[in-house]
Amino acid sequence: MLYRKQTGRYAGMEAVEIPLSPLIDCVFLLLIFFLVTSMLKRKETIIPIVLPDATSSLSAEAAEEVLVIGLGPEGEFLNPTATNRFGALSFSPGGSLDAHLDRLLATHGPSIRDQAIRFDIVGETPFQKTIDALDLCKLRGFTNVGIRLLAPFGD
Repeated sequence: MLYRKQTGRYAGMEAVEIPLSPLIDCVFLLLIFFLVTSMLKRKETIIPIVLPDATSSLSAEAAEEVLVIGLGPEGEFLNPTATNRFGALSFSPGGSLDAHLDRLLATHGPSIRDQAIRFDIVGETPFQKTIDALDLCKLRGFTNVGIRLLAPFGD
């Protein structure tokens, strides 16, 4: 493209060129950025997650027996001891969770793995302790595991 020089009125014409090297550098940087982010995205999707189906229940009562296990504020295993007049469970310290799961497998056999297990977790329990308990159940072969959040102790 030819433009007139700014110095003189009609002194002559000169060719103006757009430098391409900064443009090429920018394109390569963007290409590298998108390649790296797509590789990071692939690494995040390695863990398979099975999401539950959204369904509504017509009956107010649960159809199956649920095995209740408690987790305390420090992540300790709590054994359900009794039910009060409102239907709430009270818990007592119960030792280690992995020993309890091994005891369940020894007494009931492999068929216990299909039974529903519900963790009643105190609101002050650290999230990592909850994940550790769920991992223990997964390692022992329990597949039907749920979580219920309770009010903190003393409330």
